[in-house]
Amino acid sequence: MDTFDPDEENPYVEPSEDDAIQLRRTRVTVDSVAALDLLDAVTGDLPGGGETRESQRMMVKTIAETFSNNEHCVIEAGTGVGKSLGYLVPAALSGARVVVATATKNLQSQLAAKDAPLVAEHLKGVKVAILKGKQNYLCLNRTNNIGGGQLTFDDGSKIPQTSTDQIREILAWSKGTETGDLDELHFEVDDKARRAVTVTPQECLSKNKCPQGDTCFHEVAKSRAAEASIIVVNTALYAADLATERQLLPKHDFVVFDEAHETVDIFARALGTSLAAAAMRACATVARLVLDGEAAKKCLELQTIAERFNVALDEQFNSGKLTGLSEKVELELSNVTVLVTEITELLRQIKTDNAAATAKTQRALGPMVHLLNDLIRVRGVKSGELLFLVKGEREVRLEISLIEVGERLAEELWSNVSAVLTSATIPINLPRELGLPEKVEVQRLPSPFNYEQNGLLYVPEGFPDRRDDEAAINAIIEELVTLITAAGGRTLALFTNRTVMQRVASAVAPRIETEVLVQYTKSRQRIIEEFRHSPEASLFAVTSFWQGIDVPGHSLSLVTIDRLPFTVPGEPLAEARRERSENPFMGVDLPRATMLLAQGVGRLIRTATDKGVVAVFDTRLAEARYRGMMFKALPPMKRTRDRREVINFLKTL
Repeated sequence: MDTFDPDEENPYVEPSEDDAIQLRRTRVTVDSVAALDLLDAVTGDLPGGGETRESQRMMVKTIAETFSNNEHCVIEAGTGVGKSLGYLVPAALSGARVVVATATKNLQSQLAAKDAPLVAEHLKGVKVAILKGKQNYLCLNRTNNIGGGQLTFDDGSKIPQTSTDQIREILAWSKGTETGDLDELHFEVDDKARRAVTVTPQECLSKNKCPQGDTCFHEVAKSRAAEASIIVVNTALYAADLATERQLLPKHDFVVFDEAHETVDIFARALGTSLAAAAMRACATVARLVLDGEAAKKCLELQTIAERFNVALDEQFNSGKLTGLSEKVELELSNVTVLVTEITELLRQIKTDNAAATAKTQRALGPMVHLLNDLIRVRGVKSGELLFLVKGEREVRLEISLIEVGERLAEELWSNVSAVLTSATIPINLPRELGLPEKVEVQRLPSPFNYEQNGLLYVPEGFPDRRDDEAAINAIIEELVTLITAAGGRTLALFTNRTVMQRVASAVAPRIETEVLVQYTKSRQRIIEEFRHSPEASLFAVTSFWQGIDVPGHSLSLVTIDRLPFTVPGEPLAEARRERSENPFMGVDLPRATMLLAQGVGRLIRTATDKGVVAVFDTRLAEARYRGMMFKALPPMKRTRDRREVINFLKTL
């Protein structure tokens, strides 16, 4: 098997047989009756005594049968079904090790700290652990070398004051933490502070060579995972485990993918790689600090070529050629590869018995080896992969992604584990895209919420065509002012474009009496918390806020969506997938847009008592021939095109 972009130099090693969970290679039996009894016991301990949810019980039975038959299942569990307990109960009863993979950190933390321990309390011997990637944990070796005064990075550059303040808080916190998990902090750690107190897998000295190896927080987390029967991880880490020939996670027979609608893109990225001039400059700067003479001059030369490579990428991107490599980029890549190969060998020749010097050398060598692997990968793109350019905030980078992941997963994943895939929204083509066996179909379990009574879906009558940006944006501004005023704030305004969002927010804010929060002005977590705890604020957002944000109750009564979330024409990976499809619109574009729309609409009603309106400012949802397929994926809310009906409904809330 080809190994793609191995990021981990220290593979996971199973503990001794006395400590390890025993894997059951023979078929396990999860009794459905016992599973439902356990579900009743667990939900009975919930605040208010819990409630019986028929869809949740069906989910438990389906997964119990799936594990017992060593098969796969895909379950769309509508909001309110209680899918976490739906899979944790049969997982706990299986007697085997089960890995639960989530697409977001928020859900990962909720499962590990709340839901899974609640189930484990009712079954003797069930242990729960959370395992994250190395850069989520404080590195004791790195922080032990941080002194007072002005803090600096390995390359000698000064750390900004805002980051040094965070670092000092982190150092104070480190004296009392048991896990070293930076997500425990009460603030969101910025990139520069994280860089100063953590190491990448390539920079790590490994447990055996590090002076703090026995107390390393990441190693402790791995040990806990080795002894656990339910391990909660991030889907990206699970995908990286597959990419590195199963070197990162404990062996297991069962896996649950929650937020499964994200799995295709996560695996496609994880089985690819990324390359930018920034990585070359960083490697050269750090390596120069441990090399001298002619060797150090090679590092300066690498920095120069990295700048030329960056210019060449920028020129290619501006020319509109977003796939493949121009001759100029090819030339600079060749030059970089030669230099990186030479510098890597020079770093490997360094010998020292000094622990600090060894650490410094490893933090130069590891990333340089990783860079060399990326260069080799970029210059040898395989069949079924796409090499394309992406414009980041600072510079253009090269990306390699799998166009389709199904064949790879069919060969290397589904034949080795029994899998459950679940989400509140499952695209109809997901089993095929993931390469699951043909007999696997999507089981759809309805939400227990009364959407028809509590929700209203609104598409304005006579609204400008959303593809006419100027007219549509002006109309959206007027519509938002009216609706937000009627709702008394309490609005999540979702956009498909950051520039449009900022323009509309700037125009709406002065015309309404309630507060307007705008994504990117504060950290994601902080702005969500402010929105959640404000009785009248509105939040304008794009990208990640379409999914994963949970604001139940009075703080959210109106969700607006500026346009149907179809992929922008010309996006390289989407174009490559279209070329492989017999019907690109029905097979690629519509399923993805429908899934994202359903995720956005799903932000509104999060509990049985929530009420509100979803307004979609795109008349295609009410008039296009494909609207019926989209409606099937949306909650069964009453629909209207009458603004007066919407205003009256909002005023009654």
